[in-house]
Amino acid sequence: MRGSGSRRRGWFRRSLRTWPVSAYLLLLAITTAVPVTACAAFLAYHFVAESSQLTKAEYEDRLRLMRNAADLRIANIIDDLQVLALSPSLAQDRFAEFREHAVQAVKLIGGVAIVLYAPDGQQIANTRLALDAPLPKRTEFDVERRAIETGRPQVSGLQRAVVDGQPIVTIAVPVRIRGEIRYALNIGLSTRYLSSMMDEYVSAGMVGSIVDANGLLLARRPLLDGDDLVGQPTIPAVMAQLGKPSAWWIEAVSRTGVPTYTSLLRSNQSSWSINLAVPRDVIDGPLHRTVEWIVALTAFTLVLGLALARLISRRFLAEFSDLERYVGGLRSGALEPKLGAISEVNRMKKVLYHVGSELAGALKQQKALLDEINHRVKNTLGTVQSIARLSRASSSDLNEYAAAFEGRLLALSQAYNLLTENNWVGVSLESIVRQTLAPYAGPERLDIDGPDLLLPPKVTLAISAALQELSTNAAKYGAFSVPSGKLQISWTVDETGLVRLSWSERDGPLVHKPTRRGFGTKMITGMFAGETGWSVNLDFNPGGLRCVMQFWSRDQVDGDLPLMEAS
Repeated sequence: MRGSGSRRRGWFRRSLRTWPVSAYLLLLAITTAVPVTACAAFLAYHFVAESSQLTKAEYEDRLRLMRNAADLRIANIIDDLQVLALSPSLAQDRFAEFREHAVQAVKLIGGVAIVLYAPDGQQIANTRLALDAPLPKRTEFDVERRAIETGRPQVSGLQRAVVDGQPIVTIAVPVRIRGEIRYALNIGLSTRYLSSMMDEYVSAGMVGSIVDANGLLLARRPLLDGDDLVGQPTIPAVMAQLGKPSAWWIEAVSRTGVPTYTSLLRSNQSSWSINLAVPRDVIDGPLHRTVEWIVALTAFTLVLGLALARLISRRFLAEFSDLERYVGGLRSGALEPKLGAISEVNRMKKVLYHVGSELAGALKQQKALLDEINHRVKNTLGTVQSIARLSRASSSDLNEYAAAFEGRLLALSQAYNLLTENNWVGVSLESIVRQTLAPYAGPERLDIDGPDLLLPPKVTLAISAALQELSTNAAKYGAFSVPSGKLQISWTVDETGLVRLSWSERDGPLVHKPTRRGFGTKMITGMFAGETGWSVNLDFNPGGLRCVMQFWSRDQVDGDLPLMEAS
């Protein structure tokens, strides 16, 4: 049961990795459409977002201009009042003459009235009342009192006029006579006067307002059902921001229920809050509509791409089905293919046709190769058998036998790797020497010299085995067993192809001639004695082992490895 489940899971994983052409075409449609759509969407969103930022910047500049216009208007009125306060008529108590000047000033400024107050609140001159009319005494005149006490101009919030009770704001300046503040001079401005300051900056769709420090509306544009809403509290979103120098892009809802972005700036001259509200759709609408268009176009692009991919995939599938039928028919013989509409498929058919035509010759070559492989396998097995017997004979225990046997098999494997890399045509003698010695010593301990020489496969395996045994002996007892040991190896070749290879160790431990012949000695001497013209001379010199080997650089006969003779 467990094995069956594993097979099912393996089949499922393979099925996930194997898709039909139609699936790949659909995937291609998606992978090509998505990046293009994403890039277009990014650019569109970027441009619209930048346009939205420019729109915001435009409205912010509009609000600043409206605030600055209000400040400038108030500053001009203060300047006019201060000039009027310097009238010589006041210094000489000629109030009737001063009243005539004030009447002209009211007309120039466009205010409701100019009133001159004594410090106790008694009106001394009022341009709205007749010259001989009784002048009232005002009990609530905080703005005028602050002007007298501080000596600086003051601007009020929403007030009611003393004469007729209409909503106004007042601007008061102190009047100094011979350096002493004697009076307060103020001017009343109607809320319509304030509204006129916004007409230039509040365009259609926007809401502009001026709010005093208490949150009461001083002016509003546009009118709401014909009413300017003067004296009513402002909306909560603006009320929460009163007193702040500025507040930008606050989400609010207008009195008509329209979602807006509200921004406000505090006037430096009057402490009023100048407010400008823009419908959110003006700012966010283009972004939202762009996103909707992007989603719609993405969906349309994907659907169109998938439909076209499905349509094209049918043509591919038809061609591949025909190719599959043609391949199936090759079993009975290579027939001239019928070409279709896809050039790549046609090329595959032609290639298969030529391959089918050459299949018979390939089968013959395959049989010959199998015979050659069988021959080499037999030789290799014989070599391994010889290594096993000789290793057993020269080993004192099982561990020594296993280590020796494994090392010699590894040397044989390395030789085979070299031959395989060169397609069994032969291996450079220098490559054999360097690869065999690489695990035992670095280049600073080796002196290798000899002409470039290519050895045939049988000689490669023999020389590789001999060098491996000499290297192992040097690592155990000779030059490679101490850090100071060095090795010189060189070879020459004469015109007949006879190679003379010299192995000479030095600077190692003292060498003693062995009392018995080990595996390496038996293998090397037996291997070189088994071939005509081959010879080996081992000299156990106390200063270091020397070995001179002679062998042909080409096969003299077609036989097994020389190691077989040594077994």
